[in-house]
Amino acid sequence: MSRLNQTLTVAKWEFMQFFKWKQELIGKSIMLLLALGMYLWHNQVLYQPEPQQIVSNTQLDGLQLSQEFVFRTEPKSNEALIEEVKAGAIDGALIFKSTELPQQVTLYTEGKMSWQNDLSGQLNEYARSQAALSLNLSQTQLALLEQPLRFETNFLDDSVKDQMQQSALTANALLFLMAIGIFMTFGQVFVAITGEKQQRVTEQLYSCMDAQTWIEGKIIGQMLHAIKAMTTTAFTALLGMAFVQVILKGQTLDFSIFDFSVLPWFVLFVLVGIYMCTAFIAAIAAAIDDPNHSGKTAFMMIPLIPTIVGFMMMDSPSSLSVTVLSYFPLTAFVFMPMKMALIEVPFWQVIIAFISSIIGCIVIRNMAARMFKMGMTMYGKEPDLRTMLKWAVAIRS
Repeated sequence: MSRLNQTLTVAKWEFMQFFKWKQELIGKSIMLLLALGMYLWHNQVLYQPEPQQIVSNTQLDGLQLSQEFVFRTEPKSNEALIEEVKAGAIDGALIFKSTELPQQVTLYTEGKMSWQNDLSGQLNEYARSQAALSLNLSQTQLALLEQPLRFETNFLDDSVKDQMQQSALTANALLFLMAIGIFMTFGQVFVAITGEKQQRVTEQLYSCMDAQTWIEGKIIGQMLHAIKAMTTTAFTALLGMAFVQVILKGQTLDFSIFDFSVLPWFVLFVLVGIYMCTAFIAAIAAAIDDPNHSGKTAFMMIPLIPTIVGFMMMDSPSSLSVTVLSYFPLTAFVFMPMKMALIEVPFWQVIIAFISSIIGCIVIRNMAARMFKMGMTMYGKEPDLRTMLKWAVAIRS
């Protein structure tokens, strides 16, 4: 069997070891059933709730509540209305402590329910309209007073994208998906490699393939898992947005808040970045003898640092630090897609960043293979950092 076939065989086994298509189908089916249940509940298909009975002892002229409520005024004391709530005769009692501006009102109910927020919002609208009448303000004047300041920023740098909200959401989504992929790789690689090392299957595997083939197969298999997790998360989020927009809010489907033009480059950077992160995590995991007491587990979280820093520096995509990190081999796979989502980046800069990422990926892959080979055959005592660095920079594996 050729080395390529061996690598693909290991990659397939590594992927299928954790991928269970039946569980995937069951999970997606449960998600769809929950969405259907939410739709039926929201549209009150299965039941028709009774309107909430709201009573007050203060006359509220011109108050019009939605069909969800039935409001009436009764000349009773506060204590009597509260007793009716306790007895279940009414759903809520509105007690006004002050009818002068600003009004103070207390709602007495038996428990906390979702309709209370709706009632509060409608009462606030009523209070604003009454305040406008008492001050001889028209509805137009009141609307002008409630208008926020129209603030906009004009960027002299033509590379900054005008649609900042779209750019920011896209950058956040890209960084979040990258974090999902790295977290998935961390968990799966840690379990797979430490388990194989504790079961002492290394000798048998080394008898039929070399360490480079083994780690490459594991990296590709786990990388496929990470990409699957990222793809599933992205589709689930888009379906959730579509469900809320179309079914719950009755709006037209609109994904314009995301900039999909950076998606092709993002996929390329993800492939390189996840491969690099998986190789690094595999090298550290191979040096762990006891996963329950090892101090090297924290080092496996190092690939998350570029993503965390990316979230912190996302507000300054034109800064020198972001520019440098978008070219650096070990961070370009995070910062260049983020920068592309926020500002216009020349094509030659993207090519340089991608080539830099590939160079970093090759270096980390070779170093990880040497560390993986030595770490998997070392039992009883974990190597220290100095020893691991010697393995990494060794000329021959």
